[in-house]
Amino acid sequence: MALAGCRSTNPDAKPQSHRKARGPSVRSVVCLFDQKPWISADAAGDRDPEGIRYRVFLDSGQTRGALQKGKFHIEMYQIGKNEKGELERTLVSDWHYAVDEFPHVSAKLLGMGYLVQLRWAKKEVAGNEVEIITQFEDLDGNITRGATKRLRVPKYTS
Repeated sequence: MALAGCRSTNPDAKPQSHRKARGPSVRSVVCLFDQKPWISADAAGDRDPEGIRYRVFLDSGQTRGALQKGKFHIEMYQIGKNEKGELERTLVSDWHYAVDEFPHVSAKLLGMGYLVQLRWAKKEVAGNEVEIITQFEDLDGNITRGATKRLRVPKYTS
């Protein structure tokens, strides 16, 4: 009996996991940011960034840089201090796009991936520290989260 493992006598019991029985199609999400990942897309022509670009590679565990069907869920938090001097994270932009909306890129070591280019909602992001969180959701609803990336967005005075 000890070798049988855990069993339930309830035939309607479901596994206590947010993953489908088949498992996720992606094992890890790798995000590569250039030294200056900023997009300046302002009609006024100032040098302050209005967006960011970076590359995302999905590791299926079987092939390097596997292109998958699914969606990217990306959140950007602005990091600052509140009135009490405590660090505070405020969601300033979030994006939800099918992977098909991004062009493909290739990297020698990582295989095929996606070039993510995003514009944020608030001009006031320039000059602040932000955190970017990238998640991939496969067609079965399994979500794989990449590492959080913290960056300081430049603010130019000219």
